[in-house]
This record gives sequence, C-alpha cells and structure tokens, in this order.
Amino acid sequence: MVLTVAASDGTITIGDVYNGTAKLTKDTNYTVTAATGKVTLKATYLDDLEEGDYTITIETDQGDVTAIVTVIDTTEEG
Repeated sequence: MVLTVAASDGTITIGDVYNGTAKLTKDTNYTVTAATGKVTLKATYLDDLEEGDYTITIETDQGDVTAIVTVIDTTEEG
C-alpha cells in the first residue's frame, strides 16, 4: 500500500509514521521515497494486522497527515 504525501510549498520532509499510537519502524514496517513523498506500508506488516480500520499518521515538517487504512481478507476459499 502506497500513501503519497504532497507538499503545500516546496519539498516535504517525512518524519515518523504511526498506526494509532504505535510508532512503526522504518525499513521494517514501511519505506519512504523522499523525492516523491511516498510512504509504502510493507505487505509483511499489513499481513500481520487483523481485519478492520487503522489510522495511519505520517509526521511531516508541514504538519501531520492522517489516512484510514482498511484491512480486508481477500484470500479465496477452496
């Protein structure tokens, strides 16, 4: 899952990323592509989450960005 953070003026610096109040670990739970402002939540991290809605907060030098991520099970039975 890729979350893109846009700068309101110039470039943006991405800081910490949280799922609720839990601070995620860069390069373990997510990666950052600074040039494009993209935060990618890793599949291995998402696979460990139960189905439901999660509030992901991305801290930036221009303010926090919040996204609601819904995890669903798409595994086909049979």
